[in-house]
Amino acid sequence: MRGTKPPARRMRRPTSAKPEDGGVTFEGRIREQYAGLPESERRIADLILEFPGDLAAYSATELAALSGGSKAAVTRLVKRLGFANFDEARRAARSAQAWGSPLYLMSKNSAGGNFGARVSAHVEQDFRNIAVSLETLNPQTFNEIVDGICTARRVFLLGYRNSYYLAGYTRWQIIQVRGDVYLLPAAGETVAEEIADLTDQDMVIVIGFRRRVAAVRPTMAGARALGARVLYITDWSAEPAPDATWTLRCAVRGSDLFDRYASAMSLLHFLSVSVVDRLGARGRARLQRVEDLHRDLREFD
Repeated sequence: MRGTKPPARRMRRPTSAKPEDGGVTFEGRIREQYAGLPESERRIADLILEFPGDLAAYSATELAALSGGSKAAVTRLVKRLGFANFDEARRAARSAQAWGSPLYLMSKNSAGGNFGARVSAHVEQDFRNIAVSLETLNPQTFNEIVDGICTARRVFLLGYRNSYYLAGYTRWQIIQVRGDVYLLPAAGETVAEEIADLTDQDMVIVIGFRRRVAAVRPTMAGARALGARVLYITDWSAEPAPDATWTLRCAVRGSDLFDRYASAMSLLHFLSVSVVDRLGARGRARLQRVEDLHRDLREFD
């Protein structure tokens, strides 16, 4: 079964305004329309996706100013999403806050100039992002992913820009306990040369946090066409990826300029140690061989 939709009795979504009628969430409405949004409305949608709770606090004029858009664009967007007007959309956000969604409790407002307050806000934002990202994992989906990594003939990690380092980190953890784990793109090589021999026995882990390069989606499509299972690890602003076997999303936004990757590192660490646990004696035996070679080759002081 494709995607990460869990059984109905365990429904948990990482983008989590509780819909009043049990249907599509507020953020889900945006994602359904996102690809076709004009640029003026997309800027507003990006702000709402990252800080949907702010929709409950701001007027249409204030939201337009924060996003660099216009009040008219805000009005067009909320109507496109199926709301009669901005006030109706804001009531939906307030309902989600009352429900307790951590995503709707986060705000774009910064902590202010006090150093201690800034440190506390910094820690709190990372804590919330980690909590939201990990606590909304679906256990069944996560176990399928861990099994896939453990049983695949080969595992490929793909990432660009900041995601390249996250992909490298994940490879360095997993390769301790199983072989045939590769990082893409390799220096001086194209991705096509690396994935041309993929089969249904292989797995590709694509890490694609914004700003994503254009090659991410075609690569997933190519890997899937060759039969490989694809895990897509991304943020909540990403559009749905139909070629991904599974998708895991991390909260990476805070109140400041740069995206925050503490949640991504925590998720990748949790994924890696889960692989170690699942491989058991087989993984420990490889790790022992690696450690013996470290000693024989005198690789560390």
